[in-house]
Amino acid sequence: MTNQGNYRLEYLEKYQKQPADKKRPNSTPPKKKKPRGCMRVFLWLIQLGLIGLLLTIIFSIGGYIYLSNQLADAIDQVVAFRGTGLGGTPRFYDRNGNLLFELTPTEKRRWLAYPEIPPVVINATVAAEDDTFWTNPGFDPAAIVAAVISNFRQENGRPVGASTITQQLVRHIAFTYEERVSVSYERKLREIFLAFIMTRQRSKQEIIQMYLNEIYYGNLAYGIEAAAQTYFGKTVIDLTLAEAAFLAGLPQSPLQLDPYTNFEGAKSRQELILDLMAEDGYITPEEAAAAKEAPLTIIPRISETDQTEQTTLEAAHFVLYVQNELEKRYGPDALIRGGWQVVTSLDLNIQHMAEQMAREQVAARREAHDVSNAAVVVLKPGTGEILAMVGSLDYFDESIDGQVNVALSPRQPGSSIKPVTYAAAMERGWSTGDVLWDVPIKLDLGGGETMTPVNYDGRYHGPVLFRDALANSYNIPPVQLIRDIGIPAFIATARKMGIESLREPPGYYGLALTLGGGEVPLLEMTHAYATLANLGKRPSLVSVLKITDSRGNVIFDLQNNRLPPVNVLDPRIAYIITDILDDDQARVPAMGRNNPLELPFPAAAKTGTTNDFRDNWTIGYTPGVVVGVWMGNSDGHPMRNSSGLQGAAPLWRRIMEGIYADPGMRNSLMIDGRFPPTEFLRPDGIEERRVCLPWGTGGGQCTAFRTDLFIVGAPIHGIPRVPYSPNASETPGAWTLAVLPLPPEEAQRIVQPALSDGTQPPVPTYCVVNSTRPPEQATVRLYLPIPPYYPDEVRARLWARGTGFQMAPPTVCPTSLLRAASGESGSGASAGGESAPPVTGNGQYFIASPSPGAQLSGLVSIVGTADFNPAQVQYYKLEIGNGRSPTTWTTFGTTHNQPVRNGVLEQLHADALPPGEYTIRLVLVGHDGNFIGPPHTVPIVIVAP
Repeated sequence: MTNQGNYRLEYLEKYQKQPADKKRPNSTPPKKKKPRGCMRVFLWLIQLGLIGLLLTIIFSIGGYIYLSNQLADAIDQVVAFRGTGLGGTPRFYDRNGNLLFELTPTEKRRWLAYPEIPPVVINATVAAEDDTFWTNPGFDPAAIVAAVISNFRQENGRPVGASTITQQLVRHIAFTYEERVSVSYERKLREIFLAFIMTRQRSKQEIIQMYLNEIYYGNLAYGIEAAAQTYFGKTVIDLTLAEAAFLAGLPQSPLQLDPYTNFEGAKSRQELILDLMAEDGYITPEEAAAAKEAPLTIIPRISETDQTEQTTLEAAHFVLYVQNELEKRYGPDALIRGGWQVVTSLDLNIQHMAEQMAREQVAARREAHDVSNAAVVVLKPGTGEILAMVGSLDYFDESIDGQVNVALSPRQPGSSIKPVTYAAAMERGWSTGDVLWDVPIKLDLGGGETMTPVNYDGRYHGPVLFRDALANSYNIPPVQLIRDIGIPAFIATARKMGIESLREPPGYYGLALTLGGGEVPLLEMTHAYATLANLGKRPSLVSVLKITDSRGNVIFDLQNNRLPPVNVLDPRIAYIITDILDDDQARVPAMGRNNPLELPFPAAAKTGTTNDFRDNWTIGYTPGVVVGVWMGNSDGHPMRNSSGLQGAAPLWRRIMEGIYADPGMRNSLMIDGRFPPTEFLRPDGIEERRVCLPWGTGGGQCTAFRTDLFIVGAPIHGIPRVPYSPNASETPGAWTLAVLPLPPEEAQRIVQPALSDGTQPPVPTYCVVNSTRPPEQATVRLYLPIPPYYPDEVRARLWARGTGFQMAPPTVCPTSLLRAASGESGSGASAGGESAPPVTGNGQYFIASPSPGAQLSGLVSIVGTADFNPAQVQYYKLEIGNGRSPTTWTTFGTTHNQPVRNGVLEQLHADALPPGEYTIRLVLVGHDGNFIGPPHTVPIVIVAP
């Protein structure tokens, strides 16, 4: 390139003029100092924060777009919402297609403008549901944080929701029923998002207006106007403060707070809301107090006007029961909005017959016995289908509280619950060969109060066998049973059989629970008897056979959704209990011959009568049908001299015979096209054995016996506190014992504690030779067993004096008496096992129970004597080994340095060992660590529980 234009490139000249020998500068810039220490961390945090903020913005935008896309329909529904009306005409039919009831969709739920809603209704609702409603953005952040903390602390509990009024409204109109009842944090997030959107697009007045027009108040009442008419028969403008607060409490839980089934719960919530209104300044405390005292008159669910207008109204209580069941399963709006056609399990012919017979029985006894009401439940035990449900004599009769469904109302069942006690006892080893003592006893009710149970006939019957005690419904034997097995065991058996209402802790009820001291509904009691009729298989209760919607689509079909019965009770136990309840001869002593429970075909039944004749019960069954009957007065006032046998049993009998006399009704008992058996079918594993009757005991052989049913291979029920091992298997109904007369001076040495009220036990006259080789002077006799509970034993012994009944002696023979009887001065007589009881210079020691060859399971008490001189003996211990001749031994329990005489030596956890043959032994150990005398060994067999 030349500079022809004489242009001077001045910016290049300075470089061209540089000396040639000068070095070019380094092209790499000098390094900058890096920030160190805190500054470096600070910059790093700033960068990290910027990245996090950027990601948050990106995810927020993405989440908003995603949720908007996913919830577009729901948002549109919220924004465009203007309320919905009723739809469809639901109908209920019986199993044969007969119309029971038609729910005509009358428009009770007129859409109210905001000015039409009384302020008292708005204020009560806000106080009850969302006290921050007027200021929150659709959700309550503080409440949400509190709910999260509560849920974190109670991981296993149901999550707390913290829903505002706006959230409830959104949930109701934008979500399906399944989504509404689901427990999901994802659903809760969507709910909060939609509530926020609604709050931005609607005023608070519009939101509360929509809420009060649309929210569900139960019993098909959508909106406050429908609720006011449904429950109080008036428009919303006429509601009082007390009524407004009452209705404001229902949306929280329409089913649980249903005024028709739980008025007390709804009233309690009303009073809480009135207190909240006073706290928030809506009303004064004086106004709240006055409103709490104001009467509330709830109108019937089905009014008499409806009755006259409807062409058909049958089985009102049952229809309402079905409606509630559908609401629980499908939600409150599915039935009415889907126009469902519901085919129920009811047989209208059986229903009509039960209603008519109940009215006739009450009418026949009304004047003489002051009875005004009755209830009936009829079930198929094989399927659980409800064939009839009479909740009261007349749904519209206010004088008997006719709208109350007594079949669902908890009442004391009296003796009708006793079969549950006996079934629970059989699960724990009791059998028909066991003896119970029907003698005066005292029950501690707490607080210094006691109760002495009496029998219906006012007499006590002494020793009675298991079968006779249940068949005759004697009151003291089941108390002895529940005291032995424990109240928790009774409740567990009751629940699995179908009685679910016993929800209080065991200590709440006390022993009187076995006499009917807990309240249960007739439906649950009939369900439990269905379990017995079904040989221990509990069926699920069924009230609906099929549902179709208004377009003919099948919503539910029992044929495709039937749940099989659940095995809850040994079928052999269920059969034996059934056989007892069907034993007409066994119940003659208490009920006489030709009593109402005697039917011309096999039928098991039990009556019940509560204190002061407040309730009469009879529940019974055949293999094909169960009928439960209650009679009494809805307000609980006593009848006059009316027992279950006199009042309820004749009605039960008429219904039973009526069903089997009518071919059409019998057809409803069919299952899969087959009629059920006419007789109870005995399951495998039951054998017949001779049982000694109480009056046949006392001698060397049984002089009076009968045949009874036993579970094959069942362990024999024992009395752990008895200091010897009785032979209870040789002669069921009696203990076979070798005894010696007990000299008075020896008898005085026997320690027998007095009872808490000072009652002294009688002095024993005989003692038991606890030996496989008794001395020749010993006499072998059959004795009546000892009750499990010591106070019962004492009172039974006192009662038995002079009656000829002989209870087993309370003690073993002392060593000195055994020596004298055997004529030995050395080793003494054998006293308890395969080896003779050792007697050393330091004392006597032996195992009295379990006996040789005994079958053991669970926790077993090892009973016996370890009588030694502590100066010579360091301790005693129990050991166990495998087989009949163990080569190795293992100590179970611990060592004991104090003597034991006729008491518990140790506890063996047999359930911790594999089933099989074992040997246990008792040893004394000296201070040098060596055994003192030979061990006393007893072979045993451990079986699976």
